[in-house]
Amino acid sequence: MAGSYGAESTRGERYRLSFTVGGLLASQGRALAEMYLDHVGCSNAGCSSQTEVGESIAAIRRQAIEENVLAIRTDSANRRVVAETTKRLSALTVRELAYLAGPDSSISDREALMWIAMCRYYAIVGEFAGEVLKKHYLAGNLHLDFEDYARFIADKATWHSELETISEGTAKKLRSNLFKAMAEAHLFDKNSDTVVSFLPSPSLADILMKRPDSSGFFLMRESSL
Repeated sequence: MAGSYGAESTRGERYRLSFTVGGLLASQGRALAEMYLDHVGCSNAGCSSQTEVGESIAAIRRQAIEENVLAIRTDSANRRVVAETTKRLSALTVRELAYLAGPDSSISDREALMWIAMCRYYAIVGEFAGEVLKKHYLAGNLHLDFEDYARFIADKATWHSELETISEGTAKKLRSNLFKAMAEAHLFDKNSDTVVSFLPSPSLADILMKRPDSSGFFLMRESSL
């Protein structure tokens, strides 16, 4: 794992395994995206760069914590959520961040961008999306449950021993938070344990075309990417 910011590429290294809190963090992501764009002096119209935000997002962490931008009750929780949200945002491009923070994005598009952020920042989440979530949908098998996740983790543990050394409590938190994020992104219906397809708006589809990896994180309906 190279560094603490930006999209993760494991390449034989250890997975990032810190997605234990927060779920999708959609509203938090939008608030901190706005703060970042203000910090760098970038208006929505002018933020068209395809450059990944990366470590530059760390510049707003201290201010976000001190001003309690996310309105979180306790200081410790505030620090954890700000840290987690900024790390995920670091995997988005400046243009994606501008759309996330801008007035023209729908709630579903913002949720989609935060799902993309989670999938890019945590390679194991992105791999689960492509190798389990999407394959289920394409095969016509819409049912998804913890057993599917367990098989996926067991397979990955063959090459990633760190998955075998985490505590049972942490393993359960990772699983729970992943399913929570999928539900909040409306990619998984927790009441029926079924996967759900997604159709981005034309604006978001245009943005995501610049990063072909994005299509692997969704159950795309026809006429989308």
